[in-house]
Amino acid sequence: MKHNSEDPIRRRILIPLSLTIVVLFCTFIYSAYHIRADQNLINMRHDYEVTQAYINVSKDHRETLLLNIMIEISRDTQLRQAMIANDRDTLYQHSLPLLNQLFQFHGISHLYYHTLTGTTLLRVHNPDKFDDPVARNTFFKAANSQKFAFGLELGRFGMLTYRGVLPWRVEDKLIGYIELGIEVDYVLKQLQSIVKKDFLITLDKHQLDRERWELAREHAGRLNNWDLFSDQVIAYQTLPNTSKLDKIKLLSVDRLATEETYSNIVIDQQVYRIKGFQLFDFSDQLIGGFHVLHNITQQTTSFKAFIVPIILVSAGLGLVLIFFAYHVLGRMDRRLADTRQRLNDEVVNVTLTNRQLEAEIDHRRLAELKLQLLNQTLEERVAKRTVALEEVNRELQETHATILHQDKMACLGQLAAGIAHDINNPIGFISHNLGTFERYLERLSHFFALQGGVIERRGDNELAAACLKGRQDFGIDKILLEMPVMLAECRDGTTRISQTVQGLRNFSCKEVTRHELVDLHQCIDSTLALIRHELHTKIEVVRNYGDIPRCYCCAAQMNQVFLNLFINATQAIAEQGKIEITSWAEDKKIYIAISDNGSGIPPDKLEHIFEPFFTTKEIGVGTGLGLSIVYDIVTRHKGIIDVASKLGAGTTFTLCIPLDLRAKPRDPNVVTPFSANLFQTENGDYRG
Repeated sequence: MKHNSEDPIRRRILIPLSLTIVVLFCTFIYSAYHIRADQNLINMRHDYEVTQAYINVSKDHRETLLLNIMIEISRDTQLRQAMIANDRDTLYQHSLPLLNQLFQFHGISHLYYHTLTGTTLLRVHNPDKFDDPVARNTFFKAANSQKFAFGLELGRFGMLTYRGVLPWRVEDKLIGYIELGIEVDYVLKQLQSIVKKDFLITLDKHQLDRERWELAREHAGRLNNWDLFSDQVIAYQTLPNTSKLDKIKLLSVDRLATEETYSNIVIDQQVYRIKGFQLFDFSDQLIGGFHVLHNITQQTTSFKAFIVPIILVSAGLGLVLIFFAYHVLGRMDRRLADTRQRLNDEVVNVTLTNRQLEAEIDHRRLAELKLQLLNQTLEERVAKRTVALEEVNRELQETHATILHQDKMACLGQLAAGIAHDINNPIGFISHNLGTFERYLERLSHFFALQGGVIERRGDNELAAACLKGRQDFGIDKILLEMPVMLAECRDGTTRISQTVQGLRNFSCKEVTRHELVDLHQCIDSTLALIRHELHTKIEVVRNYGDIPRCYCCAAQMNQVFLNLFINATQAIAEQGKIEITSWAEDKKIYIAISDNGSGIPPDKLEHIFEPFFTTKEIGVGTGLGLSIVYDIVTRHKGIIDVASKLGAGTTFTLCIPLDLRAKPRDPNVVTPFSANLFQTENGDYRG
């Protein structure tokens, strides 16, 4: 907020001070309210958790209690004899005092004796009703498993009871069933005495019959609240059972709280915070809910009684503080007014002095501008001279690198030609001698066969045995078998050396070959047919041929290019793989891309792969001349070769050959570096 310099300081300070006091006051009230509300929620959550824990523990306790009591009943000799004899009167006489005692100490209100056929022999708590079939899940479970069964059962009249059923055996013979029951009303009273809270148990209406429910409520003298909620009824409660329906209808919600939420309700002018969890019967069927009521009426009243005095005291202190500040700031305003007048007089004098200084500053700025213009001109001239020198230096470096590379290539060509010439002659001798040796071996084999036939026809057994022994001792048969294999291996070795020599000769070859119009697709197909033994069945070849015209080039050299690229692709694929060939024509140039999904080339070796004798293969697998020959042939055809590779994804070589090379052939000694425009994906990876 902007203030005029003439505004009183009283107004500038009192307004923000008053707003600050109001904000702090409201913040205090808001914080106090939420702290009290959070504490109430903590208390409610504690009571809720204690209730759940007690219900779980008390359920196990009652299960053990009912089992032990029924075991003691089954051991009573008089009750056994009466049960075996179906003597209802004797059972009733001996069981009634026992039931009264169990009800007094443990709250057990139901005692049954059932026959083997599933009918009720005796209800000790209601002896006039018997011989009706038992239709409870706990009885069915005990009858089927012949073991003790315990659980919460919902009766036909809406009564919730913890029931336990035990098969009654005498000397491993089943004579009937004993059943005990504890009503939930007794459990709620015990729980209330421990937790000191009120509780509600609601039942879903679709689990009940309204006529039986209302009849049972009337018979028990309890309030009929069927129409209180749309989908639930209150079955049990620890609140006083009032007969005035209007007080119960003061509930402020239509549906009671679930396990995930809290709700506030008002009953008989008392405010309760309620939270509940789902209630399941013995067969794990949802029958209603168990709700914990936390009375917050007194807490709300005490909080109001606490906060009202605080509000009044805080408001009084704030008013006193504002009144005191009002008088103090008034005196400060008067003093500041006198000081302001003196300052205004001083400002007039200073203004005159500043005008004189500003005139001097303007003259100095003009001089500085002239100096800056001179400096800028000098910097521009220096920058232009620096750029020119850097350009000359770069050209010198490129020329120097080109000359070094040309010398290197020339030396390597001479070295390759000398090595090829020196190796070719001995290989010719060896290859010729191997052919002669093979013919001599064939003649010796025929001779040994003829000799053995002559000896066998003459019938000289002693001579035949001596010859046979000599052949076995000297291993003649083994030698005759192994010699062809050894000759084949030697021929294979000389063939490999010849191929290496041929590669060296091709690398060092400088003669001008004959060019003609060639179908590059036909060259590719013939080359693939030549290496079909290398492809076998492990490599799939995909031809994506485009519409390309004939190219004016040397067919033999292009076949050599494709052969070397295909051989490298097959060696890069370890097991199953694919080689994809794509061709297209654009801007009077033919493009052929050869891709594989092999192991790929490391990025740090890409710039060296076209150098002679450089290889990424294992020792003995490659000579390092294949790609160098490919590069040399493509360069002779005024073309460019691009390479893109990614480890584990494969490699792509792309050839760019002009359509017409009938102009003056390019000087093969001029080195053109291979293109560095590698194919890149959007995320920066190199892709083949």
